[in-house]
Amino acid sequence: MAKRSRVSAPNSAPRLPRLVRAGPPLGGVVGSTLLLAFLCGPQVFVGLVSPTRRLGHVPRWAAAELWQEASQAERGRSELLLSKLEDLEGVGSEQLRQKCLELQEAVRSLLEAEGASQSSFEQLRESNDQLEEALQELQNPGRSSLPSFVPDAALPGDPVRIDVLPPARETDGPALLPGEAHVRVSLPLVDNGEVMWGCDLTPLFEESGDRLMFFTAFLPLGLQLTSAPRPSELPGSAELIRVEAVEPKGEAELLGIRSGDVLRAVSYVGAGPEPGWLDKMLGAEAMPMKQVMKCDGRPLEEVIEALQSNSKNPDGRLVLLLERP
Repeated sequence: MAKRSRVSAPNSAPRLPRLVRAGPPLGGVVGSTLLLAFLCGPQVFVGLVSPTRRLGHVPRWAAAELWQEASQAERGRSELLLSKLEDLEGVGSEQLRQKCLELQEAVRSLLEAEGASQSSFEQLRESNDQLEEALQELQNPGRSSLPSFVPDAALPGDPVRIDVLPPARETDGPALLPGEAHVRVSLPLVDNGEVMWGCDLTPLFEESGDRLMFFTAFLPLGLQLTSAPRPSELPGSAELIRVEAVEPKGEAELLGIRSGDVLRAVSYVGAGPEPGWLDKMLGAEAMPMKQVMKCDGRPLEEVIEALQSNSKNPDGRLVLLLERP
């Protein structure tokens, strides 16, 4: 039997799963704290500024150990970039793909080298930067496949960019299925569009993603959600979160959301990247950060908690991605 729940204002702080994502370079840490902050996590990469000058007071054996750990973190970044390049197979012009393949070989060559030093770390970081820049160009080559648009003029929602990508070889959850249609929806997490979250998923009803709808909204939403079995004609097997009813003159009805729409992703407020151990000793804490949760296969209660957590946003704004049959 399907579970039902109504979205309303929260009574207590939700307990949400921690998500860690790669972030932009961080700055403003003085002295050796900068290098130590670089080592705070496998997907949080912090730029280094004149590390040899900063580490002049550190014993040689300690500096060598720090470079070893820094190199390991940068190697992790290399693996992520190489995996991303495989996912983008067949995308982009021949000239751009050739550039990416050359950078791929350069990165792999540096990964095969033994030992870790300042020189090897800086070479690998430079090659990673070049490969990351090429991948960004590969993903956004200005092609005419699907620019920023409202997927279907007959559907409600705000303008959103949808990119059609090759079928994924691997998946990060039931919302993106290997070998099936693959789109990336660029969700703006703030009004000015400076923070975008790429949400990769397999469309349910149109392979191009034409039935996807993006909304910005505020609590209370005035809708009732239910978890329902996935219809046999749709790809995958995970349960879906559907809109069962909308309240008259409520937020959802005013936006154009209606019964039967499938909730594919929502924004929530969770813990940001953990600070380094030295910063923790100085009293630093993980800052709350707006993130995106894909809803396919999630328990209904978890989705409700994610929606309610948006009440902790200073502007109270939340993001919804739905798909209409």
